[in-house]
Amino acid sequence: MARIPRRLLVELGSTNHCTWRSHNSTHVFELDTAKRFFLDLIKKYAGRYGIKVRSYCLMGTHPHLVVVATKGQAAFSRFWQVINHLFARWYNRQQKSRRGQVVTQRMKSPMIQPGANGRHVLTVMRYGDLNPVRAGMVRSPKNYDWSSYRHYAYGDSNDLIEDEPEYLALGRTARERRIAYRHLFAAPLTSGLRTRRPDIVEASFYGDPAWIERHAPRAAGPPSWRSS
Repeated sequence: MARIPRRLLVELGSTNHCTWRSHNSTHVFELDTAKRFFLDLIKKYAGRYGIKVRSYCLMGTHPHLVVVATKGQAAFSRFWQVINHLFARWYNRQQKSRRGQVVTQRMKSPMIQPGANGRHVLTVMRYGDLNPVRAGMVRSPKNYDWSSYRHYAYGDSNDLIEDEPEYLALGRTARERRIAYRHLFAAPLTSGLRTRRPDIVEASFYGDPAWIERHAPRAAGPPSWRSS
């Protein structure tokens, strides 16, 4: 299937799951200083380009971020160009002998169906939060410092995050919402959560089948994935 243009994946106000792999799967986020610098870049430039960060999780070779593109596709694309360029320049300077791009593959940015009824955004957020658990790095997402899980689950202050509306719909009070969010992670990991999910990472759209049909470009043919 031909690659779908970014302008069909990102639109004014769309919610997107953004992730990329580093060149040769280098552990560019291995050090805490690298993770902190990357998040500081996000914080510095998000407002300028109309990006609202709903959630994030930084792994050794790649990030996961759920964001809202309030200024549309052009600003969204420019935002990531700036972030990835500045991070690559900083990382190469730290490595001294290294040059070139850190991100050499096209960033994935599937559009997520918004709305509290389907809770599709929460599903993607949970998938990101569980990355370090699946990787065997921690037993619980609460033990991982480089995700937004503790903000949503325990109320930890995080000035990078603007709360997801699906999360706000989980309860009438902050306490109710935190308990409800933790309950999303309470069940033991199923086989579906233990493995990489192409419907969340690889597909162009994530949501109900009818919503995908409306948003998937006709030229791309029938969508390959459906939400579970």
